[in-house]
Amino acid sequence: MRLTRILAAVTLLAGVVAGSWEGYRRLVRMPYFRVAEVYVEGNLQVATEEVVDSLDLPPDTSLLEVDLPSLSRRVLQNPWIKEASVRRRLPLALTIQVVERVPEAVFIADRRYLLSADGVILTELESDDLPTLPTLRAATPRRVRPGDRVLSSEMAQGLAVWRQFQLANAVQGERAHEIAMGGDGSYTVNLGQQMPIIRLHAQDMQEQLRRLGAALVASGRTLGTFAAVDLRFRDRVVFRPEGGR
Repeated sequence: MRLTRILAAVTLLAGVVAGSWEGYRRLVRMPYFRVAEVYVEGNLQVATEEVVDSLDLPPDTSLLEVDLPSLSRRVLQNPWIKEASVRRRLPLALTIQVVERVPEAVFIADRRYLLSADGVILTELESDDLPTLPTLRAATPRRVRPGDRVLSSEMAQGLAVWRQFQLANAVQGERAHEIAMGGDGSYTVNLGQQMPIIRLHAQDMQEQLRRLGAALVASGRTLGTFAAVDLRFRDRVVFRPEGGR
């Protein structure tokens, strides 16, 4: 008899729980709780409509049932977006806060791409797109696509070369046009028309550029009077004059 009463009580409790759960589900799915608005903050490169569409929300989505981390991961599928968070905004809205990536270089692999500072391929460039960014050329051609992270140690050093080069006093006023990665760990910096190419190592770059500045002062000549400069040697700077071999 006692066992029968226990079983009956358990059955009754299970029925109450099931009924409560079903009641809760019906409550949160009432039309009143449907998401009515989605706001996007922090976007400059990516259109608001594109960010909202990436959520892929059904029309009857309940504000109380949405999986916020899952929605954030959907937004992050866009390579332009580095960070994303989705939160509820009472009474019936969602807010998406994003941090976008910024193009830092043009990366040449099998084609030309925009590359972010953290090494993510942002988009393929059309042939008539000419952004005012330095070009980073891979040592060997390879196939990539938007969203791929290509930040190898070689790539990271290449970006570091560009950043340090822009800050160097020895070539103040000159901007790197293209940085090509060599197979021996060196880099070739192309400064553009009527300027020399510069070969250097990523390590101790400040010292290499210091030697360049001192050598230019000693020679009494400007950088533009040379065709090429080699900074890879510890004890000297090698200049190749225009028309020289």
